[in-house]
Amino acid sequence: MYDRYRAAFVALGAAALSLTLGALPGAAYAVGKEHGARAGETSLSREGYWPLEAAPGGIAPNVEPEGLPLTLNGDAWIYHNEDLFGDAALVGQGDLRLDGDGDWAATSAAPVGGDGSFTLAVRARLAAADDRTQTVLSLPGRNADRLAIRYQAASGQWEVVVSTKDKATAPQVVITEEQALPDANPYGVGDHLAVVFDASARKLRFYVNGQLSHTSTAVDTTSWTASGGLQVGRSAIRGEYFAGTVDEVRAYSGVASPTMITQMAALTGLPDL
Repeated sequence: MYDRYRAAFVALGAAALSLTLGALPGAAYAVGKEHGARAGETSLSREGYWPLEAAPGGIAPNVEPEGLPLTLNGDAWIYHNEDLFGDAALVGQGDLRLDGDGDWAATSAAPVGGDGSFTLAVRARLAAADDRTQTVLSLPGRNADRLAIRYQAASGQWEVVVSTKDKATAPQVVITEEQALPDANPYGVGDHLAVVFDASARKLRFYVNGQLSHTSTAVDTTSWTASGGLQVGRSAIRGEYFAGTVDEVRAYSGVASPTMITQMAALTGLPDL
């Protein structure tokens, strides 16, 4: 019970901080799909924002009018909090619930291909940090994941895995978050996970809860294009179904700045970001 109210106060605190610093999304980025570049930043194009507040007919809409929706599969469902004193959703009033037994959501095609700079982000809460490796987001090719964000059971930590080629035996670039352990508190707010691939700098960055640790950047020269849709809650190649709660899925072409990642990590939905 305490954690539910803590989450509410954290969300209010994040909003207050945003107002205090003048960091409203509209102040730094244009409203809509195109985000013009400022000094030292790469132009962004928002390809998808799925707040996961509802899924009529099993389809979770994309805020982008021409963007791809997410189709729910298996027993995946959208929880919606109708009660002030009920269990809070991760962000807003709704989130995606997955039981780890063949449930996932996916787009029909890749919102970002991976052959250029991109940013992917999601908020996720594990049902249990157990002995199963579980994938939160992935972009599949035919034989390997272009990229996967997952809980690695062997280490008990979040990690990002990139296959350097679309081959099952291809070498991988792996970034492990060594400082922040996954939040598996059933009433907690989970963790915000974001991956930024800067193709021109050949850098892959992994942010957890808006923070970039000193071990969370890797050199990456990978440039092959994902051929399958964005997978939420599994790897289409390895399975690794996610058991827990997912919210605030985002996809951009281009490199999001650290300031923008911090805004994404707030416990308030920001539709103009």
